[in-house]
Amino acid sequence: MKPYPFDAVLFDMDGTIINNVPLHQQVWKEFTRLHGLNLSDEELSYAKGRKAIEVVAHFFGEDLGHDEIARLTEERQILYRERLATADTEVLSPIAGVETYLISLKNLGIPCILATDAPLANVEAVFQKFNFTPYFEELVTSDHIKHGKPHPEIFLTAAQRASAAPQDCLVAEDSEAGVAAAKAAGCSCLALATTQSEADLKRQGVDFIAVDYYSLPAAIAL
Repeated sequence: MKPYPFDAVLFDMDGTIINNVPLHQQVWKEFTRLHGLNLSDEELSYAKGRKAIEVVAHFFGEDLGHDEIARLTEERQILYRERLATADTEVLSPIAGVETYLISLKNLGIPCILATDAPLANVEAVFQKFNFTPYFEELVTSDHIKHGKPHPEIFLTAAQRASAAPQDCLVAEDSEAGVAAAKAAGCSCLALATTQSEADLKRQGVDFIAVDYYSLPAAIAL
């Protein structure tokens, strides 16, 4: 009998293991206003679960050209890491129960792979603040993929890193784009209703839903 229903668990980062989406949205608002854009919270919500370079292109227009979009993206990421370094628990904290869940998976020998559209530098900054390093066998970041979510590339890559078939993987996600990517990859998906409503997440066809890792459905709880 298998020790767990899935051969590997693939985790998004922002909003899934770390409650930092409020910080991201604050930084997007600050950054866009610095560059003359006054976007509503609804407009800024486009950024949730997407690669920063795609968000910059969306907000500022792809006609800027690749080099300028890349420059603006790096400027935004530097600002985020500066704000992250001094952030308090109101905008930055681990999702409740995530460390207990990760430890339990590790004890069962289930590979855990981080699969995030964030760049490696952002992952390192988060892992420096909260020591998630021992729990993950591999890190797949935006530096390793061409297509961001909702494209399935990141989860197909993560499944390969785990030496598991996509259909034998559970993806933990918090955004509609992430859930769509997981389902397109052929994975089962646990949606954490930390940043988007349960109704919005369910529309993407999630298999399981919870508000944190202490409230996991019985089929995947440890």
